[in-house]
Parts: sequence; C-alpha cells; structure tokens
Amino acid sequence: MQTTLASSSEESLCSINHVAASLCEARQLLLGVFMGRIILVTGGARSGKSSFAEQLIAGIGTDIAYIATARAFDDEMTDRIKKHRLQRPASWQTFETTTGPSEVIASEGPHFAAMLLDCLTVMISNRMLVHPMDWDQPTVNQLNEVEADVMTEIEAIIGAVAGSRADLVAVTNEVGYGIVPIAPLARFFRDCAGRVNQRMAEAASEVYLVVAGLPLRLKGE
Repeated sequence: MQTTLASSSEESLCSINHVAASLCEARQLLLGVFMGRIILVTGGARSGKSSFAEQLIAGIGTDIAYIATARAFDDEMTDRIKKHRLQRPASWQTFETTTGPSEVIASEGPHFAAMLLDCLTVMISNRMLVHPMDWDQPTVNQLNEVEADVMTEIEAIIGAVAGSRADLVAVTNEVGYGIVPIAPLARFFRDCAGRVNQRMAEAASEVYLVVAGLPLRLKGE
C-alpha cells in the first residue's frame, strides 16, 4: 500500500513538473514573439552609422517605420534631413517626433516589423533645450533634473520596445572621445549622451560601433 501511494505521489509530482515546464516554454515562446529587440548602432559624426542601421533594418522586414528626431532649424539641417530622406526607401513610413519617440514606438510598434530611430543624441539635445534655464550658468539641481527627464524617456523607449512586436534599431553618437568641453551645455550633453548610450547598450540585444563605414559588433551574436 505504501509503495502504491509513493508511486502515485511521484507520478503526480512528475505531472506537475511537466505542466510547469510546458508553461515556462509557452511563456518563453510568447515573449519571443511579442517582445521586440533593441539593436544599438553607435559611432562618430559621418561614420556611416545611419547607412549601416538602414542596411540592418532592411534585413528584418519590409514593414518599416522611421522615427526622425531632427528639427529643420536652419539650411544646413534642412539639407541633411533631405539627404537622409533620399537615401531610405520611399515605402518606409516616417514619424517625426523631436522629444518623445517612446510614444511612437508604443502606439505604432504593433503595426510594423521593425522601427528605426535616428537619432537618440538629437533627441537628447531637443529635450535639454525644452527646459527654460541659463545654460551658461546652470545649477547642479537643474542639470540633475534635465538628466532625469532624459533618462525617463530612455526608460520609456526600452519599455515600449519590450511591449511591442517590432524590433528597434536605434542610432546614437559617440561624443566623448575629445577633450572636456569648456561650455556647461556641451559638457552636460557629452555626459548625458554617454550615460544614455550605456543604458541603451545594456538593454540591447546587439550593439555595433561604426568607424569609417565599417561596423564592429560589440554585443550579440
């Protein structure tokens, strides 16, 4: 009798473990289907990072959303935006948002295979300049508030991608290779961009550094 009960208990335990394992596998499958990935592409000015990012995302699918953060505030930027438009496929749908790409990712992510955000550092500068302050003599508290605001948007971007089926290829800039800037605004921008890049790289499945048009994989397989 004791042997029969022990055998029955073992069978029940095995059945429970089997169901738990199946549920775990199902959860992992669902996460794989519905959780988008972040692919971060970084590099210096005119390094070829945007072109490489466009090549990457073209290999993911045909339903592509392009999230543009730049503002055409002068002739030079207007020309740069025009050139970017000409080099990407006309079939890609463009969404313009200077400060809040997370909202676009959250609302439009379910409708696309992948989204290209170009770029994070322009978004950072846009969010910085929204704050009414004297950038020649900012206080420490003001700088902390601005950085907290930027990082809140970064966390929102990461969260939006996690809740979307679309992968996100995010372009950013490496701005910390030179000397320490003398101007407070430039110094803060450099530091804030560096911290943003670290957080995005931490959350990313893949990270690439582009130098002279040549991509170097830093993370992922």
